[in-house]
Amino acid sequence: MGWMHAFIVANLIGIGANLDNCGVGIAYGSKKIRFPHWVNAIVNAIGFVTALLGAYVGEVISWYISPDVAAWAACIALCIIGLFFWYSAYVHPRISTNKWQMKIERPGWKQGVMLGWTLSLTNVASGFGVTISNTNSTMLWIAALTIALWGYIAIWIGNIVGIGVLSKILGKYSSLIAGLLLIVVGIHQVLSSW
Repeated sequence: MGWMHAFIVANLIGIGANLDNCGVGIAYGSKKIRFPHWVNAIVNAIGFVTALLGAYVGEVISWYISPDVAAWAACIALCIIGLFFWYSAYVHPRISTNKWQMKIERPGWKQGVMLGWTLSLTNVASGFGVTISNTNSTMLWIAALTIALWGYIAIWIGNIVGIGVLSKILGKYSSLIAGLLLIVVGIHQVLSSW
């Protein structure tokens, strides 16, 4: 796999893994709360560390398995994340008996740390998915950096959009788009290994 191709795949994964960040920005924006840049930096510093951890694990595992098996493992991991996005956004709210409202306040460092850990759970699997099918060691850093960068951009854009008029449209479909993007990238990992 060429360097440019791997870079594009890493960015697509970075975007797909962070559309939930966009939803967070929209949630705050729809309440007319500006998400501070320094809190966004805390959230995505944690995202960077967890993506780096996932990417490192993916790189280590790739030393012991064939490229075809690695491509299938990456595909399965990314598809599972995509399906989880769909489940948590569309299925779970319909079947859950626990209905509660979240009160949104202006975020500080505590909320930044909490959001960072919450939003970065998928970064471990995303970092794993992007590096397990690539033998290039630079992919470890590229994966983590693109996931963190797109996480920052997603919260920032989501907050701007949330304050604006498009919040209902993008907010409603962000999980659908995120899940679809991760599944497509996962399938692409397998197809590109043939």
